[in-house]
Amino acid sequence: MRFAVLLLATILAAPVLSAQHPVPSGGQWMIDRSDHPGTVQLTVRYGEGRHSSNWGRDVPLRELVGLSATDMAASGATVHFKIVRSAGTLTCEGWFDDDRGSGHFTYQPNPDFVAELAKRGINEPTAWEQFEMTMAGVGLDLVDELARQKYDRPTAGDLARMGTHGVDLEYVRDIGARGYHLGDSESLVRMRDHGVDPDFIESLNSAGYKDLSAEDLVRVRDHGVNPEFIASLDTAGYKNLSIEALVRLRDHGVNEDYIADMKEMGYAPSNPEDLVESRDHGVDPSYIASLKAAGYGRLSLEELRRARDHGVTRGFIERVKARGYGKPSLDEVIRLRDRGLE
Repeated sequence: MRFAVLLLATILAAPVLSAQHPVPSGGQWMIDRSDHPGTVQLTVRYGEGRHSSNWGRDVPLRELVGLSATDMAASGATVHFKIVRSAGTLTCEGWFDDDRGSGHFTYQPNPDFVAELAKRGINEPTAWEQFEMTMAGVGLDLVDELARQKYDRPTAGDLARMGTHGVDLEYVRDIGARGYHLGDSESLVRMRDHGVDPDFIESLNSAGYKDLSAEDLVRVRDHGVNPEFIASLDTAGYKNLSIEALVRLRDHGVNEDYIADMKEMGYAPSNPEDLVESRDHGVDPSYIASLKAAGYGRLSLEELRRARDHGVTRGFIERVKARGYGKPSLDEVIRLRDRGLE
């Protein structure tokens, strides 16, 4: 994911008073190679005991002011650099050997950032909120973009929460460009937490599902409805289904394999709801094949569901025949089963 912000429980937990979150004056940093050109894997550790936390993500090398690729490649090189953010700065020192480094940092909040927030009508953040915004890279450009898109004015706490949940300037711009101006920061956090990103929105657009509400986007994401699933239904002849129908089919296990197997057994109803009910009642290809082997090969889906509900199996049918009942109708088999014939 492009927004790989990883914070442990002390950050992602429900908000608590800043007094319960001692703001670190410093901590440790580690840097390793990244798979993405021009970036490094940065991990920061800070705090003690139950307030100990790790923060990590890939960051552009250019954000590490004073650190060069040459410094990183050196053997045993001592380094000094800064991670400068709008809300504060981490001043780092340590050493590198073959593109891997570690050391310590000191943290300094930026009072000018607080003053600029005030100019925009945003309350003064607590020390902890400002530290969270520093770590997440929350800047004034995000605040201004929210205002441009006519979001409700966020509080400092809202901004800190957005940052720790990966709602950054790029995310707000990207989903805004796709027509999603949600109005409040919590909706942005909810979409981000549930994995609704621009790529997912675009993939649904391509599948014919455009201009969905934020709630529908979250819902289909949560229930595993993706373009591949939609395409499999389309191939099976179930086109232009509603969001409700897509979610229901997905939740009840009516997938490409089940549809194909049922079609092979001769069951391809025009209404996919028939497949949902059959799936719910345990009617699958193996059950259909077992009744067919017992001499009941032309049953409707409704009859199959009824037989399944009453516990009619191939074994029971064979026992009925062995007791001299010949080949009873399905209704007769069900009556025998209901009367407790073993």
